Amino acid sequence: MKTITITIGLILISLASFSQTFKSPYVIKGKNGFETEMKDRVISLSDKEISISNFIGGTETQYLTVEKIEEKEYSFDGKCKYYYCTTKDKDPINGYQKAIVIKAYNKVYMGLFATEIDMYLYQFSISKY
Repeated sequence: MKTITITIGLILISLASFSQTFKSPYVIKGKNGFETEMKDRVISLSDKEISISNFIGGTETQYLTVEKIEEKEYSFDGKCKYYYCTTKDKDPINGYQKAIVIKAYNKVYMGLFATEIDMYLYQFSISKY
């Protein structure tokens, strides 16, 4: 009788631990996705200001004030310009935002800092006229 009780107890404990291990009401879902938006834009790069048309909401122009420019190595292909900027207009939520714009061959890359940690990455293809 004692062995039957111990056996049943061990079976119940193992079933309880099995069910706790593989059943959980909580799930963490992560989503990483890229959204491609094809829109004609005019990108103007100068030593003092950068402007990107059709940027904010797809209709307004994003203006950036250039703080510093550096030439750095980009991959194995040579040098490109890095523009360190701040937004010209103050965002009501985030205030003035910092941005890094990289002009590399037929692409322009932009990293726009939403906060000190979060950054939005943009990539623009340049077509030759």
